[in-house]
Amino acid sequence: MPKVKFKLPTIKREAEIMTSFCKLRKTGWDKSRTVYKNHPELGKILKDKKSDDYYKYVHKYSSNFIKKNKKKLEKLVKEYQIQWDKINDEYLKTLSEHFETDYPADRKIITAYVSIVPIFPRFLDSWSFNVSSKNPDFMIPIAMHEIVHFLYFKKWMEVFPKTKRKELENPHLIWRLSELLAPIILNHNKDIQKILKYKHWHYSVFQKVKIGKKTMIKHFEGLYKKHLKNGEPFEEFLKTSWAEAKKHRKIIENI
Repeated sequence: MPKVKFKLPTIKREAEIMTSFCKLRKTGWDKSRTVYKNHPELGKILKDKKSDDYYKYVHKYSSNFIKKNKKKLEKLVKEYQIQWDKINDEYLKTLSEHFETDYPADRKIITAYVSIVPIFPRFLDSWSFNVSSKNPDFMIPIAMHEIVHFLYFKKWMEVFPKTKRKELENPHLIWRLSELLAPIILNHNKDIQKILKYKHWHYSVFQKVKIGKKTMIKHFEGLYKKHLKNGEPFEEFLKTSWAEAKKHRKIIENI
């Protein structure tokens, strides 16, 4: 069973990720406001700067911020590790059994970076992700969500081996489906809820979208609940969900 190991990222890594979210996107996926809400001083610094020049300013800001808060961040790493270790084996085993696939033999460690970036991306190739250094209460839910993606996409590639690597990322339909299904699985799988009773959030851009008379979330929740009730293989649920996603492609891709 893999172990999740918490650590501090390099300043370079923090600056690169932060910079990517600082740049304005003319879609519902823009996260720049979230960055500036959590780092108002950075917002002031970048206000009159060209986006191509953001990185050097973000790097300097990140370096100063991390140095100033280093003891606090190091303490969080230790605290998070203690908290997570209590559920690591049970949670990872539950996911493996539910998705009906094993962890890769070469994945002994899943890395969780305790980050100052207020958005929490996951990186499929390295099996790593970010958690919040500002909101400790959200650490376990964030980690649970991001870890779902690693094993979910491993199973996906077993079921749909012709999928291109780029299709597993934003803005592709397969990625959007994964982000839609992850909270549904976490919220409605009884074994997962026994580990942590928690209502996992959906992207706000998903919440008002409708398929017929139901919200998109309710539509896919219905599919998952039916899957659980019928006790069918997870592979069949993936096939059903993918067929529905393609059927409603225009709605989902227009978000």
